[in-house]
Amino acid sequence: MSYWVGLPLLVLVALTEVSVLPMFRVYGLQPNLMLVLLIAWLIVRGAGEAFVLAPIGGVLLGFVDGAPAGTALIGLAPLAFLQDLRGSQLREGGIIEAVGFTILMSFFYNLVHLGVFTLLGEAGEWGTAFVRIVVPTVLLNVVTLLPLYWLLTIANQEPRRTVYA
Repeated sequence: MSYWVGLPLLVLVALTEVSVLPMFRVYGLQPNLMLVLLIAWLIVRGAGEAFVLAPIGGVLLGFVDGAPAGTALIGLAPLAFLQDLRGSQLREGGIIEAVGFTILMSFFYNLVHLGVFTLLGEAGEWGTAFVRIVVPTVLLNVVTLLPLYWLLTIANQEPRRTVYA
């Protein structure tokens, strides 16, 4: 897999997130498919491709979702910081690391959206929004991550590098 797969996949995911997923909402909520895909890509494929695809995914999502311009891009920006937290390892991460990244990034992504809508005067009470929107969306993102991570792991046909002690 490379950019030849990643770029069309990002376009497909952005369009799916705004056109198909709203028909399958759970209690009025839907997972952030672009966010989950980019986290899985970062863990399975490494930082090289993910750092190129993340800004493209943020811009694509910004074009098609209803949020103010740049909100998705700002929400996806900490992927680079999480990679630095992970350290410069020679191996790809595992599912536990992917779940941890998904939880952290989901909180940040949703709080960025909540903050932007608050600045625009369109948000309600933060406590209620946090409990009724942010926390359940984090759980939906983790549930969405599991099959997506599995599919990316299977599709990744490059030889795996290992760390030798």
